[in-house]
This record gives sequence, structure tokens and C-alpha cells, in this order.
Amino acid sequence: MPATFCLLFKHNVQIELDLWRRTLFEWIIVIIMLILILANPISYSKRALYSRTDYEGDQTIVSHKLDDINILTGLVDSKREQTKYKLAYSPDTAFVRSVVDVVTSVLELNNSIGYNDPETLQNQFDERTMLAAVVFDRLDKDPDAIPKVLSVSIRFPSEFRTISPFLTEDRLWLTRCSGVVNSKRDNAKDNDVNQDIYIREGFLQLQHQVFLAWFHMLRSQDPSKATEPQTEVFNVRLRVANERCSTMDFDAIPSFLFNFIYLLPFINVIRNMAAQMKDNVLTHQWHYGYSFCKQYTCIVIVLMLRLLCLGLLIMFATFIYWSVVDGIFSPIALLLLIVFVIIITLELILTGIIIAKIFRDVVNAVLFAIIIWTFNYAVFGLMLKRYWDLHGLYVYFILMVFFSNQIPHSMQMIHRLIDEPGTLRPIDYLSPFVSGLVYILVSIGILCILQWRMPGRLLSRRMMYNKCRKHTLDDTPIHLGRTPSWHNFEFGDVGSSEIVRLRHIFTAHRTSERKILKNISMRIYVGEIYVILGHMGSGKLTLLRVLCGLKYPLRGHILFMGEDIYEDIRRSRKFVDFRSYENGLSPHLSIEKTINYHVELKQSDRDSNRYKSECKKWLDIIETHIAERWQRINTLTYGERRVVALCCAIAGDTKLIVFEEPTKNMTAREAAIFWNIVSAEKEDHAFLVATYSIDETEAIADRIGILSMGVLEASGTPFFLRSKFSSCVELVLIKKPHVPDAPITEFIANYIPETEPENEIGDTLTYKINARYRPRLQKMLIHLENERKKLGIENVRVVGSEMSDIYMKLATSFRLQQQIIPDVTQTFKYSVVSKKQLKKQQVRAMFYKKMIHTAPNVWPVVMIFSCFILIVVITRLAIVLNVPNVRKNTIPIGFLGSEEFLKTIPNINDCGYIEIKTVTNVPTYRKANGLSRTFDANSFSCEQGQYKHTLSKKVELTSLGAVEQGGEQDINGYISQDTFHSAPMLLNLLHNIIIQLSYTNKTDYATLVESHPMPTPLTMKINLLDNEIAHINAPLAIGCILPLVISIFIIPMVEEQICRLRVLQVIAGLRLQIYWGVSLLWDMLTYFIYSIIIVIIVACTNVGDFGIIENLMLLLLLFIYGLAALPITYVISMYINRSIVRAFLVSVLFQSLTGLVLYIVYWDVANSNVIFFYGACLSPGFSLLDGISNIYIRCLEKRLCQTKCAAVKNCQPHNMHEMVPHCNFNTYFQWSDPGILPALTFMILAAAIALLLIFWIELHRKEKKFHSSKNLNNMRTATYHFDDSDVADVKQKIAEADMSKCKQSVFLVDQVEAKIPAKGNRLNTVSFALNKYMSMGIFGPRKSGKSHLIRQLVGVDGFAFGEIYVRGLDFKYDIDTILGYVGYCPQHYGLLNELTPREHIRLLCMIRGVPEDKIREKIHDICLMLNMTGWMHRKCGVLTPEKRRKVNVALSLVAYNKIFILDEPTSGMPSTTRREIWNILRYLRYCGKTIIFASNDELECKVLADFIVLFQDSEMLAIGSMQYLRYKYSHGFYLEVRLVRDGSTKQESEANLRKDVENLARFINFLHDKSELVGHMHNWFKYYIPVGHIVYSFLYGALEKNKVRLNVYDYCIYQASLNVVIAQVQETRAELKRNMEPKVENDNRVKRSTNKFTSHLHQ
Repeated sequence: MPATFCLLFKHNVQIELDLWRRTLFEWIIVIIMLILILANPISYSKRALYSRTDYEGDQTIVSHKLDDINILTGLVDSKREQTKYKLAYSPDTAFVRSVVDVVTSVLELNNSIGYNDPETLQNQFDERTMLAAVVFDRLDKDPDAIPKVLSVSIRFPSEFRTISPFLTEDRLWLTRCSGVVNSKRDNAKDNDVNQDIYIREGFLQLQHQVFLAWFHMLRSQDPSKATEPQTEVFNVRLRVANERCSTMDFDAIPSFLFNFIYLLPFINVIRNMAAQMKDNVLTHQWHYGYSFCKQYTCIVIVLMLRLLCLGLLIMFATFIYWSVVDGIFSPIALLLLIVFVIIITLELILTGIIIAKIFRDVVNAVLFAIIIWTFNYAVFGLMLKRYWDLHGLYVYFILMVFFSNQIPHSMQMIHRLIDEPGTLRPIDYLSPFVSGLVYILVSIGILCILQWRMPGRLLSRRMMYNKCRKHTLDDTPIHLGRTPSWHNFEFGDVGSSEIVRLRHIFTAHRTSERKILKNISMRIYVGEIYVILGHMGSGKLTLLRVLCGLKYPLRGHILFMGEDIYEDIRRSRKFVDFRSYENGLSPHLSIEKTINYHVELKQSDRDSNRYKSECKKWLDIIETHIAERWQRINTLTYGERRVVALCCAIAGDTKLIVFEEPTKNMTAREAAIFWNIVSAEKEDHAFLVATYSIDETEAIADRIGILSMGVLEASGTPFFLRSKFSSCVELVLIKKPHVPDAPITEFIANYIPETEPENEIGDTLTYKINARYRPRLQKMLIHLENERKKLGIENVRVVGSEMSDIYMKLATSFRLQQQIIPDVTQTFKYSVVSKKQLKKQQVRAMFYKKMIHTAPNVWPVVMIFSCFILIVVITRLAIVLNVPNVRKNTIPIGFLGSEEFLKTIPNINDCGYIEIKTVTNVPTYRKANGLSRTFDANSFSCEQGQYKHTLSKKVELTSLGAVEQGGEQDINGYISQDTFHSAPMLLNLLHNIIIQLSYTNKTDYATLVESHPMPTPLTMKINLLDNEIAHINAPLAIGCILPLVISIFIIPMVEEQICRLRVLQVIAGLRLQIYWGVSLLWDMLTYFIYSIIIVIIVACTNVGDFGIIENLMLLLLLFIYGLAALPITYVISMYINRSIVRAFLVSVLFQSLTGLVLYIVYWDVANSNVIFFYGACLSPGFSLLDGISNIYIRCLEKRLCQTKCAAVKNCQPHNMHEMVPHCNFNTYFQWSDPGILPALTFMILAAAIALLLIFWIELHRKEKKFHSSKNLNNMRTATYHFDDSDVADVKQKIAEADMSKCKQSVFLVDQVEAKIPAKGNRLNTVSFALNKYMSMGIFGPRKSGKSHLIRQLVGVDGFAFGEIYVRGLDFKYDIDTILGYVGYCPQHYGLLNELTPREHIRLLCMIRGVPEDKIREKIHDICLMLNMTGWMHRKCGVLTPEKRRKVNVALSLVAYNKIFILDEPTSGMPSTTRREIWNILRYLRYCGKTIIFASNDELECKVLADFIVLFQDSEMLAIGSMQYLRYKYSHGFYLEVRLVRDGSTKQESEANLRKDVENLARFINFLHDKSELVGHMHNWFKYYIPVGHIVYSFLYGALEKNKVRLNVYDYCIYQASLNVVIAQVQETRAELKRNMEPKVENDNRVKRSTNKFTSHLHQ
């Protein structure tokens, strides 16, 4: 069916349904968080700390007359000789003085001090000499007038005087939970522990005496007939039923969890989208007809449906809970909640898509999401809390920075709407919704820009928007350069059906006019596999993109089934499907759903039977070869996913299937399955494959196009290419050892003149004989077979040219000069420097590398700019976090702020007592310094009887106190001690009852009071808003930038790991202590410069108003932090080293979480817990921020003291500590706050731990490399009955060799395992021995384990089983010495993009110990050898793969190496480069070097290897020369024949061809009756003739004589490829295993290792 929205919607719904486990886990986590938010169990656990078992059930009632402060003075006098406190007051008026004088006299205070205003009083308040301060409000204009309403604020020290609890929060008025004194917990040893704290501290007495003084003055002014009652208060020591402790109901945990409640859904959205982006799913669906707009819309709708359910659950549960708890139902709040859920869900989805689009990698995207989420919580969380005090417009900016900021802010806003709707303003209602809508619009804009700039890999922007170049069809002539002859191209046969034709296709580079494809013309036919064979960078991928409609050509036409595809490109795409490196499969779907979706999408008709049959067909194929249909795509290996992608590509009505490097990362088994499916399905389809593998091309191609440097050099069937470009046959002779080749050459020259050996490697001698001498070949072969023993020849083979020879002839590259190989004795004549000089030279090499790699990096500039921007922005926003000069910690008491409730007081004459039932609810979102003990309309209850009798019947209190009239002359108050601050509240009620009893007809007399503890010192780490703001202000700006600054240093470290340059440096002899030491020293110097810049930025932006000393202290803290943080960064780089982006993000996340986020959590969630503090100090980031905080606090307090000092007469900076309280500032280097000694100590400790960790990791890795946790004594190796006989002989011979024989070999490998098996005790091992003048190839298909073996041979990967001896040295114990003999060329890596080839070679030469004055000459020689002169100054990042490979090879030649180990040295290279590298390696072998290389290219092995090891699945299958292995395992030969087509009509031609085929079949049957046809196409036939012993003289004679009779146009004879040999070896082994199973028990299948090796294991 066509690409309908309904099908796409169904597809996305299936993806979400298949992710049900992830969704279920998401719901469970969110529900748990929701329960924690609503139930807030942390507050209950905190209540458990306040054990009341010491007075559980106690009904102690203690009275007090409130006429003295003897408890306070008695406790204080016990510590000092005698204390007389003063009483401060404000304002200094006559009335106030008269009241204060009375109070001073009654309470026997020393004297009183008046101040004109409360600010001055607070600044000058000295808790050492002053009892308290009384501030009078609402005074009349007349200073002598007695006010009708007594409104006072009683100010007293922030800490208690009479108790000294261990916990800081129990020592403060604002944070203590209960008024009950616990003798143990509060360290109170006196006899008055049953008295309320207000009475012990004397402040309740002060409140009462102030009232009495005013009341007496009022009665004198306005006499009353009522008798003044006597007052007495009783302290009731009985637990409260519902504990009213607001400090336990902080919103810290709920607010914290609200910040992160959507984090997991956000991460899941990103994981889903990034997985699809990584596999290029959206681009493939665009190719199928879905526009990106339609795809994004469908994704958003599906995700909205899922996330809205979750969001509504969260919001409804929260709303219902709040409504039930507060007893208020607000429809407006419910509506706003629903709107908010919709907005936040849409924001979440859009942001997740944007992040996934940017990173494309799942892990990187998730890491970035966590970083940005936690960053916003840490930076803006406190600012959003302060908003409710300031209501500033800055909130719009914060809410639009990232959508997560809107969640806690909006929830607080809606909670306030339920609790206090009158306190909200329009700006508060609009802030979350306006910012959310703006955020959505901006996100949509960003997504559009990203899609425009990053449409998807392979897809060009012009093609996406259907805008071709204006000059695409221009007919202006273009310089074609070198153009191949049209004779190089073969077109289809008479019966061929053309599907695609390319005519004169040109393309240019995106950013330049450099041509990529140059005049490409080709044809693709149905039923054929067309292979584009070309080296890396030849233009293969660009050609595929143009053909698939993913890129517009600069010029030319593409005809699909005779129609130009650009006339209706959408229609053409329906019949073409492509797969590049990505498979385009949704990773979360099952195989069955994936197949069903692609079949339904690509099937043109709606025939359900056809749909079901095709789905069944592909699922049966996959279940047969790959996996069960229910398995998910992401559980398959890459090769298995590739096979599924192939089935999806062929499904439906697809005519042309295009693949780029289809089997690059597939195992041999998976590749075989892939090509079997292709071969089975190619009859009705056309396949276009691009690869650089010559052997694979030769095995599977029906037609080959050879592409080189953007030019299609030739195109045709393999037979056509051989016959066209190969004018010779190869005579391959295997001679006996030490037999000279001269007599053999002379003998051959007698029959075929001008014959010289083409190649001599080991015992194999190869001659190329021109095709024109083919008639003489039979005669020469007859005589050669007769004289072979005399000439010392063991085997003779005559074969045609292979496809690799054709490729080497056509795929060339341009050269400015001829290759020059200097005399090896001159090139490698330099001896290394002494050991002492080598150490110094290696140190210089490391500094040289840092200078050329790290110093010119752009990241420092980006970092400095980012730091400046972040500091400026955060500093600007942090203005809201400034601490005011005068801080207020008011606790409203009684009727303050709610005077209308005075009318609700019952008449005490009508009651036995008045009980306080409730007080005003304090919203849970308020902090501790928002305490309140005020009355509401339902606070009072008129009860009958006596309160004492009522108490005697109760086990726990249900009230907050009571007032009882004890006759006409007495009135008593009962204080509920368990509810803190209830004492002044009860006393305020009692005072107002006294007023009402005295003035029954007047309502304008009242008394109001508030408790006002003085602000706590800012140095105190306590969870109060002012303290938190003060401590977080300065660390906020610096804490944001430090993770970025320190994480920059991980980039070069990881880049070296990814590029394997560190491996090359270690192999070159670099000591690890030098590597880490120089890295740390250089990075510390660089970081110190960054620290200076940061300090300068901080000084310029006026963060903290730091002076010179403070800036120096800041610089010291930053430097010590770098000493600790850099080693931690190195540790991260040792484990996260596969992606620079990932390593950087992990480092930023780690530094952020252990720095700023941990510091914010310490203040905001852990409530500045001491244990948490010392545990967190082990993190250097936390310690640094604490130290910066202490510096800032000290500056802030010093500034406040200077302000106070300016208001005091005769106060100067030098005597400020004497004139102003708490203004004595000591050194910064102290342990107590605000000192920085703890921060320095813990950071130095962290640095030592991190450095020791690096040392331990390196030591552990070195030891682990050659050890295994598994018991190796039980392992079985040596040889097996099904092993190749040569392999068994080599293994046994090497295993039995003594040490003297081991020393005779240059490189000896004895039973080295590829991998210790997790189960079982059978090992696959490798054994071989090499001497001078020898070259060995390790041949195997892709993913067979060759590279792992190569890395084992150079010590990169370890081995626990087996031994390696190099020049008599044991590899495990003398690896440092051995690596001095080895030159290593890795497969793909080894180069830093920012370094030039010259810099790479110089660096390795310096490490190797080449004298520095000889390095220039060394570089010159290497440049001549590899033709590198013209581009030695260019950065490696801009070089072509061909040139980068040359640099890799050059780095292996930098020193006097005895052994060269190379991993696929010429894979994917042009023929010119291959010849240059081969010439060097052959010459090195000629000069006595030992060469080991891995390859999957037969020609490379043929040219270089004396013998090869056949390797597959990490198993050594066979060993010997190529011709020997072919002779041993491949019987017979392959014969390709092309018949002549003759006839005047097509029908006549077909009839003649059938007759010729019958004659050919009879002739082939004559050669061998078991011959089989293995391939044919039109008039081309390929036969396998399994002749046991081939007589080539007879074979060639028979073919030449019957050529005309059989109507043969041409023929070609060639031998089996090495891949066929490997398959034959495996088949032979499998047959042996099957025959052995019923005869041999498991314990007797293998031979034991030799005694020598067993004894070595025991050692």
C-alpha cells in the first residue's frame, strides 16, 4: 500500500507497544516518586529523630509566675561569675522608655539601650550583653501618648542560651521542632527542664512584663472598674496528637523530586528517537514517501498519547492530594493543571527529538539530557524559589531556558492557587504558560533548522526540498580530463533487460567545484549483481546516492526503466531501495513486525494473500538462518540485522536493491547467508553493490564496474574484463627449497621468448606468459612436465589472470614522482641514544606532542568564551540571591496580621476554659523562616469544666493550649510544650482576654506580638533561606563553568585512545610514568592559566566583591582543585575512550554531579547535614565550592560589619572587632567556618587517591593482560584429531622445542589462545615460527579474528595461555625490550587529525630514540620511499584514506626494527599505493627483516607471503604457501567459457546458442564426468571441473583444438580462491568431527600439551 499516515501511525504505535517493559518501569519509578512527593516520608523519618519516649505518657504540669528570669541567670551564672543583661529597644521615645524602664526594673536587668530605628538596633545587637530587644510598632505621632494597640516585636539571639544540643537545627529558634527540653539531647542538667524554652530563655517573661507595663499605663489613662487578674502559666509536658512541626514539613524532598519526576520519561523519549536516528530510519522512511514533517507529526502524536496518560496521573494524584489535605477544591487549579500537562508534554517530546537529532547516539544523547537537566536544577532551582518573594520578570527567562524549570515552578504556583489564591498576581499565572508556549515555538524552529542542516546521512538538502541546481541541465562543456575508451565497456546481451541507465553523470563536492564523479555512464540489468569495485575515496558512495535519488547530479541523466527519474522521482523511489552502513530498521520492533511493515509499505496492491505469503516467505528465511521471528532487532548482531535489512529491501515491488559494503562487519557465516539470499532472489531483481573487496567481488559479481578517482575505468562481466585487460596467463611453479630460478627461466625461454619471473616469494615462482603464445603453451608444458624433477619443480599450474590483476591495472592514482627506496643500510643506520638520554628525549617528545596537539586547539577559546558568557548570565540572574543588609526572621504570633479574629474570642465568663484548637496553616512550600503561629476563625473553643481535669483524662494533647479563669482574681494559661512557639501565642491570647475583661465595652484595645530571632551568622551551615542564598551565590557561577573547563582536558586523552596513538607510543618504548607525568604537568600548567582567566572574569563581573587576598585564595582553591580533578578526568578517559563526545559528556556529568549538584543537594535536600558534608567533601568539586562559599561569606560578613561600623561612633577598621559584635576576622587557613583548610585538605586527599588509582589501574591492566581468572591447567590444546596435519605438525614441533631452539627463531608463537572460553576447556590456539628473510600472512575473511591476533603479537591485547618468544626473549616478561624490535601498523587508526605526517614521524622518532639531529634525514628518506613529499605539511584530518594509510606504514618504519607487524596494510587502497607499500615490504624482507601481516586479499598474500595461516573464527585452520594450500584442499579448476552468438535474428541466435551449449556440455563431461555448472549468464558459462591431477598440457591442448568446433569466443582457466580453500578446510574438519564423535570420548579427543608448557603454567 502507499505510504499513508495511517500505516505510519500504526508503525509508531507498535514501537511504543514493543517498549512496554521500558514504559512499565517508567510508570513504576514515577509512581514511587509521586508517593515520595505526596507522602513525604522523609519528614516522618525526621520526626523519628525527635524521640519522646522520655516523657511518653507524662502529664507533668509546672507553673511559672512570669515575674523573673532566674532560670536564665542561674544557668548563665554557673558559667560566669555574674551576668546582668541589658535590654535594647526601639524607637527611643518617651512612652517606650517608660515601658522599658519598668520592665528593666521588674526583671532586674542591668539597664536599657535605645535606638532610633530597628535596623540600627539589629546591627548593634550584642547577644553577649543584651537579653533581648523590644521594637514597638504602631505608635501614635505623639511620643508620650499611650497607644491603644500594643504591637511589639521581641528580638533575641538566634541560638538558645540555656541548652546546647548536638544538632545545629536544634539550637536555633527557627529550626527547632519542639519546646520540650530533653536533658540528654539538649545537654540540660538543671532542675528546670520541665519549663518551656521561652520561659527558660526569659522571653515569655519579657513579653508579659511589657504587656503589664503598657496595661498599667493604659488603666491609669482609661481607668477600669474590673479587677486586674493575677496571671500564672502552666507548662504542660504531654505529647501532641498531630505533631505541628513546620520544620519537619519542608518541601525539600517534594520540590527536589518534582524537579526530576519527568526525567525518566524524557530519557526514554530520547532513547527511542536516538536509536532511530542512529540507524537512519527517518531517511529511509522519507525514501519510501513519508515527508519529515509527516514523520515528526506522527511521532509527536504517538508520544503525546503515551505521556499524557502519565502526566495526567501525576497531576490528578497531586491535585486530589492537595485538595484533600487543604480541604479546598479549585476548578481553576484543575484546569491549569491539565493545560500545563499538555504544554509540558509537548515541550518534553520536542526537546527529546532535538537532542536525539543532534547527537544521534543513544548514550551521548542521554548523557547530555541528564547534564542539561541537572544543570538547570542546580543553577535555577534556588532562583525560582526566591521568585515568590520578588515576583520578578527574570522568571520568564529561566523558564524558557529549559522546560524542566517549569515543572516545580508551576506545581508551586498551582499549590499556592489552592492554598492562597489571593497572593497570586497575573504575572504569576502567566509565567509558566507564556514561557511554555514560547519554548514550544522556539523548539519547533530549532527542529526545522536542524532538519534543514542535517537532513540525514546520505541525503542532500537539495534533494529533500526538491531543488536541483540551476545549471544541472546546462550544456556548457566540461573538461573531462582522462576519459576511458568505450572499448572498456561491455553492454548487455541480446536477452538482457535493462532497468537503469546512467548517462554522463557529473557531481561536485558540496563546498567546492572539485568533481567527484566524472562522466559516469553505465547500465544495470535485471537478474544481475552489479558490483562497483573501487578504492576508498573513489566515489562509490556518491554514485549510489545519485542512483538512489538521494543527491542531484551536477549534470547527466538517470533513466529508470526508460524514464527520467527526475520527472517523477517519488514514483522511481518506490522501485529502488538502498542500505548503506545503517540498516534503516527500528531497533525496538520484532523481526516479524519489521518484515510485515516493510512488505505492507512496499507492496503496490492490497492483495492480502500476497501480503501474507510474502511475509511468510521472508520470515521463514530469517527463522531458518538467523533468529526467531519474535526477537527484537536490537538483540541481533550487526550481521544478522544486515540480513533482515536485505529481506526488507527486497520485499514488495522493489526492482533495484542498492548496498554499500554489505558484508563489511559480518562474519563469514553471515556473509554466506547474505549472498545466498541475493543469489536466490536476483532473477527478478537487480542488485547494485559497492565494495573495495576484490575477492568478494570476484566471488559474487555478474557484472563489475571499476571506479577509480571518480572515473568509471571499465565495466562488464568478469570474463569480459579478464579477456580485455589480461593479455597473459600465469605459470605458477612450486620449486624445491634452495633451487635457483635461473635454469627454470632458461628452460621456459627456449619455448616462449622474453620470459622473466614476475614474482618469487618463498618456494613459489610465477611467470606471466602473453596470450599470443598460448598456442605454444602446450608444447612447453609437455617438456616442462617431463623435465620437472630434473629442474627441481614439485608442482606446475597454469591459470588465467585473476580479478585482482585487472583491478591493479585499472585502479591507479596520480603520482608526481617515481618511488625511490633508499639503501636500507643507510635508512636504518641510526643507532638509538643512551638510556639516560632516551628518558630525557621522551620527555621532550611528550612536551612536543602537547605543543603541537593541545596548545593550538580551538577548545580553550571556546571554553573561555563559554565561561565568560555563563558567569555574566548567572551573575546577572543571581542578583535575586543577594542577601539584604537587614535580614528579618519574623514569627507572627497570635493575632498579628489577623486582628479581626479578636472578635472570635469567647467570653471566658461563659466558659470553663477557652481551648486553642487550630492555628493558621502554613503552606508546605514555605521554608523554615516562614514560620507562623497565628489564629484563624476556628481557633477557639469554649469548653466547660476545668482544664486540669480534662488533661488528667488524656494520653495526648489535641489542643495547642488553653486559658482558664481561676476565680475572679486569677487567670491561668496552659502551654503545650510539644508545639514550639505556642507559649507566646497562648500568652498573647491571655493578654487579650485580660483586656476584654477589663474593657468589656471597648474593642479598640488589643495587644499584638511577634517573635523575631536575630539572623543567624552567615557562616553557619543551616538550612535557612538567607544562609542558603549566601552560601550558594558565589559557587553558583564558578560551579557551572568548572565541569566544562576540567572536561576539556579529557578530549586529547580520549582522542589519543581512539586514534590508537597511545598504543603506538607505548610500542615505540614510551614509559607510562613519563606519559602520565608530562600529561599532568602540562595540563596543570594549562589549567593554571585557565584559572587565572577565570579569576579575572570573576573580578571583572564583580562576583562576591572579592579583594586581592580573596582572589588569591580563589586562585589557590582552583589550582588545588585542578590537581585533584585532572587525575579523576584521566581515570574517566581510561574507561570511556570510544567516543570523544561521550567521554566529554561523562566527565561533565561526573564533575557536575560531584560538584555543583552535590552542593545544591547538600543545602536544599540534606539540610546541611554534617555527616553528608564530610562525606561529600571527598569530592574535589564539592570541597572547592565549599571553600569558595566560605570566602564569599567572609567577604559578605566583612562588608556587613563595615556597614555597622560606619554607624558607630569612633569605629574604625582597626578596632571594628571591639566596637561591632561578631566582627573579628581571623585567617582563611583555619578548620572552622569560614576557613578553607577543610577544602584544601580534602582536595589534596582526593588528588592522592586519584593518582594512586591511575597507578593501580595501569598495574592491574598490565598484570591482567597475561593472566586469566580461569584455571588454565584444565585447558586442552596442542592438536586435535580434526586439525590439519600441517597445523598439527607445526604445533607439536614448536611445543616440543627447547629454549635453545626457541632462541634460533626471530619470532616464535607457541599455542597462543585467541580467547579463553567462558564454558568448556577446549582452546583454539595459534603456533608458528619465523626467521629472518621471511614474510607470513594471516589470511581470513572479515571478522575472523585476524586483528585480535595481530594486537596480541604486539602486546596491545594480552593472552593468558601460550608463549611468544622474540629473538629468544619471553614476551610476557621482556615486552619492553621486545617492542624495541617491532614496527607496528594498525588497521584503521594511529593518527591524530590535528597533526601533520611530519609531526607524527618526528614524535615517534623521538620516542624511539632516534638522535634528534638525524630525524630530518630520516623523514626525508621515508618521504621518498612512500611518495609523501607533497603533503607532509598538511593535517592528517584532511588527507585521503590512501595518504593516511601511507602515514601509518611510515610510522612503522621510524626506527631500526627487526620485525614488522602490519594489520591489512593496503586494504581499500588504489593499486599505485598498494604497489608502493608492497615494494617496501618486499625490500625489507630481502634485507633480512621478518614481516607478519593480516589480510583478506589474496593478491597481497600472493605478492608478500612466503606462507600463510588460514584463519577463521579465531581458529588456525591451515598453514603453508598459497599454492600448496590450493593444491592440498582445492581439487580441479574453474573454466569460464564465452560462446559466440551468431544468427541473423534473435530466435536464430537463441537456437544456435542452445546447440553450442549442448556441445560444450558434452566436452566438459569429457574432461570430467562430475563437472558442474556453477554459474551462467546468457552466453557465458562457468564450470567447476574436479580433476584430481591436472595435466595442463593436455588441458590447454584440448581447448585450443576444440575452440573453433565448440564456437568458443574465448576461455579462461583459473584456480580456487583462498575463501574456497577455507570452506573446504572447514568441510573436511566437520567431516572428521562427525566420524570421530561415536568413537572418541570427550576426554580423549585432544592431545595434552607438552611437559614443557605444562610446567610453565605451574610456574
